[in-house]
Parts: sequence; C-alpha cells; structure tokens
Amino acid sequence: MGLTVRFSSNTLINVMITIANSVATKLTVAFVATAMMFSLAAPAQAQTVQEQIDALMATITALQAQLGVEGGATGSSSDVCPYTWTRSLNMGDTGADVMKLQQFLNAEAATRVAASGAGSVGAETSYYGPATGAAVAKFQEMHRAAVLSPLDLVNSTTFFGNSTRAQANALCVAAPVDTDSDTDSDTDSDSASLGGGEGDITDLTETSADESNLKEGETSGLMAFTFEVEGDVEVDRVDFYVSNTTGGPHSTDPLDYFAGAELHVDGVKVDTSNVEDWNEDAYAFDAVSNGSVDEYRVRFSGLGLVFENGDEPEFQLAFEANTVIDTGDHGEVWGVDMLGDSIRFVDGQGFSDTAGSTGIQDSFTIQSEEVADIEVTKSSNSPTAITVEVDDSSNSAEIMILSLDIEENEGVDTTIDDMTFTASTTALDVTTTIDEVVLYVDDVEVGSDSPTAAGLLSFENMDIKVDANETVSIVAKVVFRQTADYTEGDSAFLTFTEITDAKDENGNDENDFDNHPFADVASDTLGLRSAGLAVDVTSITAEKSAAAYNGDIDTGTYVIAIKATAFGSSVYLDEEVANVTYTLYVDGVAAPAASSTPALNITNADTATNADFSIVKGNDNSATLTLTIETNAGVSGATKVVVTGVKYSAADDTTEEITESTTPAVDWSSDSLILN
Repeated sequence: MGLTVRFSSNTLINVMITIANSVATKLTVAFVATAMMFSLAAPAQAQTVQEQIDALMATITALQAQLGVEGGATGSSSDVCPYTWTRSLNMGDTGADVMKLQQFLNAEAATRVAASGAGSVGAETSYYGPATGAAVAKFQEMHRAAVLSPLDLVNSTTFFGNSTRAQANALCVAAPVDTDSDTDSDTDSDSASLGGGEGDITDLTETSADESNLKEGETSGLMAFTFEVEGDVEVDRVDFYVSNTTGGPHSTDPLDYFAGAELHVDGVKVDTSNVEDWNEDAYAFDAVSNGSVDEYRVRFSGLGLVFENGDEPEFQLAFEANTVIDTGDHGEVWGVDMLGDSIRFVDGQGFSDTAGSTGIQDSFTIQSEEVADIEVTKSSNSPTAITVEVDDSSNSAEIMILSLDIEENEGVDTTIDDMTFTASTTALDVTTTIDEVVLYVDDVEVGSDSPTAAGLLSFENMDIKVDANETVSIVAKVVFRQTADYTEGDSAFLTFTEITDAKDENGNDENDFDNHPFADVASDTLGLRSAGLAVDVTSITAEKSAAAYNGDIDTGTYVIAIKATAFGSSVYLDEEVANVTYTLYVDGVAAPAASSTPALNITNADTATNADFSIVKGNDNSATLTLTIETNAGVSGATKVVVTGVKYSAADDTTEEITESTTPAVDWSSDSLILN
C-alpha cells in the first residue's frame, strides 16, 4: 500500500523559516514552496517518511548550491547565521565578531566585491580594515530603504553602528538590538560587548577645531574635545547647545543659517543632525553662557561608540551652512556649549551615566562665502608708444595695442563673460581710424567689436576662465583703417574700462568682487603712418674720465647706438646733432643744453641729393645712428642721459619735419655717473 506524506501548516512554516536562513532567502523559499506544492498534490510513491524528507532536503541543498553559483557567491550567510552582533564596530577594531561580519558580508556578491582585500571567502580575518568599512558602506546602500529596521543614516559610512547592526542582525535571523538611546537605561545587549567591568569618562578637554568661522555653503568643524576612557564604555548620546550670541537685530533662528550638523570621531563622520530636529528650550534649564537668548539642543543619539580602557577619542562638531544666508545675517556670532551631562554612556556593568563640562564652549562667526578678488593691470609685454605702419589704401593687419593681466587673488574660480573698452584717436570720430578691435587669450580669439563714433567697445559671451589664484592675459589687437581716411601721423590708444558680466564659483557676480568697479587701464599711444622711421636702441654706454689734476672736474661720456629702419617709403636725414634729441639730467634735474656737447655719426645709410643720407625702406637697409655726449666743465653730481627722439624728413630736403619719439624713457636712459 502506498504511503502519503502530509505536512501540517505549522510544519510547513517551520521548514520554510529554516530555509529562510540561507543567503538566497526569497528565491529559495519560492523554489521550495513550489516543490512542496507538487509533493503535496501528487500521490506519494512507496517510500518511507524519512526517505521522502531526505529527498526533499537534497532538493533544497541542490537549489541553494545552484543559487549560490548563479548569484556569483561562493559562500553563504548560513556559514555564520544565526548570529547576533552585540557591539558597534569601526576601523581598527578586532575580534571574532569582526570575522563573523566579514563572513556575513562575503556571502553577498555586491558586498563581497566591496570587501575584497579584507579577506575573500574562507580567508576572513578578525581585523576591521578599510576594505571591511567599504563593504559596510555598500551594505548600508543596499538596505537603506528596507522595511525591516530601515537605516536612519543620511549618507553611507564605514561605521557598523546601531542601525546597521540591527539590520544585519535582522537578516541573520537574530532579535534586533534596542537602539533607543533616549531611554534612561540601556539594554543588556549594549553592555554585552563590553569587558564586563566598570567604566568611566574622565578629563574632558577642549581641543582646537578645524575652523573658527563658517561660510555659506560650506561644512566646517567648529568645536572639538577629547576625553580619557577608564575601563570600557559605550557612548550612546552627545548633546550640544547653540545660540546666536549677537542677539539681533538679525535672525536668531538656526534655520536661517544652518542645514544641519555632523558629529565626527577621530576624523570619521559617525552621525548627522537635521536642523529641523534641533529643539528650542526643550530642557528645563538654560545653557551656561547665553542668558535669555533662545538656545537650541543639537542631539546625536544611538551612536553605539565603544571605547576601550586608555582610549582618548577626539570628537568634533561640524556645522553645514545654508547655501544662501541673508547678507544682513553675515557677521553674526553663534555660541556652542556643552553641559555637565552632555555625554551619556554605559559601562560593562550595564551602569548608565553621563559626563560633560560646562567649561567646553566655543563660538564662530557666520561669513559670506569666498568672493573672487579680481585685479586688472597692464602686462609687462604690452606695446610701448611707437609708430606703427599702416597702409594708405587698405585696412591694416591686426596690430597689438594692449595686453592685460587679469589675476584672481582669493582662491575662487571665476568666469568672465563681458568686458568694455574705449578706443581713443586723434580724430573725433573714432570709426574713421579704427575698424575693429579683437581680443585674444592664449592666441585664441574670444571676442571682437567695432567701436562707436565715441570709441565705445563691448565684448560679450567670451567665457574667459580665471582659475583660483591664477593670472590670465588678454591681448587686444586693432585693425586700423587706411590712412586715406584720416591724417597721416594720427595716433590711437585703447583703455580697458570695466568687467560687466562675470561670476565666481560661489555664485557671486562682478558687483560683489573685490576691486569692483575696476580702475581704467590704458595702452601706450601708437602713432599711425603709412611711411616713416622706426627706431630702436641697440646699446647705451656711460664712462667717467677722472680729473687730471687736483681741482679739475670729472667728465662723463655717453654713447648711444640707434638702429633706424624706414617703412612705407625711404626717409631722409642730415648728420646734424640736433636731429637726435636728448636730455642730460644732473641730480634728477634737466640741465641746460650748454652742460653737454653732442656729436652724431650715421653709418650704413645711402647718400642723398639734398639731404646727407637716405634710408631705403626695409629691414635689410637699417642705418646706425651713434650719438656721443660729453659733459662740460663744471657739471658734477649724479648724471644720466635720456634720448627723446629722432628727426627725419619724408622728402629729400634739408628740413627734418617729422619726429619719431623714443619711448618708454626707461629703455632710452643711460646708467648714472657720479661726477666730482
């Protein structure tokens, strides 16, 4: 006669609960439930009850093995579960429970990958290192929205604290640990991880926090303290009290200043506190230093921080400032206090106690976020005042007229979009002289504009990046119109006037920048000629001749060599000393012409019909003008010579009607001679 095996509902539930202890709990139960349905519905074969149970368990084992392979796991939480973790764990901890935690994490593919390096399956250790911490963080991410004991952490951490521990215990089929730290006594499970002896917290001492001010949009550590542990203790709760000590007339509501707070222990964030949870006057006493000012309690609870005998952990309270704080609230001073019972802990005997110190106080100032400090100056390579060659019948090429250095000095990345300049020319209508101005950064064009009649120029949407504490150079080049549109020899210069659209990385615009409005920066003046003489100093020497006898006066001799090159057409000049102008300075004052005697010598120039020499256009035909100046008797003191210009003619005659100025003066100045 055939034997039919039937399971009662209670037996079925017990079998499924047993199966639920495996890593692949949900899928295994589904498979087993299906198999059992078939076994219950179909007539049993001639087997004993034990044989049918053995066959069913073999099927379950095979399914578990198959799921382990498909899920990428080579281990199972059944190797460690059921298990109950009774203490919080953190970096550097050791113990058998650490190894159990690694085994538990290694049973899941996702957390095993995160834990690689902490010990692969079968090679776990009892040391809680960075890889184990990474696996814990991954575990928190996976179970953040779990129905069973959901985690209350805002961000994943490497800390295996109360909430994470409760979640792991629940998945490992263990009774959840009571994490309610707001009760007056702690559960036995909290003290089960301690050494079993008495413990205490002593020698609370304030230490230096990371910062003394809090800026918009930043998170900064603003109060820090340490203490010494005697015996083993578990710190469950830490309270702080904050208030606006300025007392108005500005806001005293923390919601107007803060997004929340963080508690750090030995540099690791262990908990967060939302500003909306800060209780105002939720206690029956005032904090120690702020009198009648509204005070708010900032509480961090359910910490489960276990410390051993001799530990000296450092706690730091950090505040997260709102991204935008009203300008009127900048400069407000906030105080932070602890009380004598601000720290609650439990020792190994299960005795709950408090610790704290009314002497641990600090304050900080609310500041606006860093604002860009932009400085605009003329670059050292900006062109000097020279005559440039333009065409008499077509527009010129782009000619460099000004180079600007834009420097950021406050450590804030900045983007400049719009700038304005003003062009000035001899002609009242600037458009008769200048066709276009083009701006470059690193030889890349960033903007161009044509001036109005009054010379106004606007450059927009340039997207110039000025990195924190860096300098960007902007080069301005001008396209001049043909000289037929204006007078030969006219001049032009360009002036930077303002940055009109810019923003730094903290959202501040140009109106907030230091140095705004910016000072004007002008170029040197460029002379415009289709034909003319370009001059360049090649050498200046100064030599003193000592007095020949007692009572005689020293003399100084200065020799200036000048390269002269014609452009556009040939130019003409006579070998007259008056055609190279200079000034002799004695003790910083211009001396009379009679104080020195000049001589001029011209070489490498062609002879001319009426003038002494002609210089044919082109760089290959440059002439050399050598001016020698000797001081006269009676000149004594600090003396130097500055060449001021070279005269020439556009026609072959004896009249030098054009003067090419030599600037800047520093390039055309000799060294000083001290004459006695």
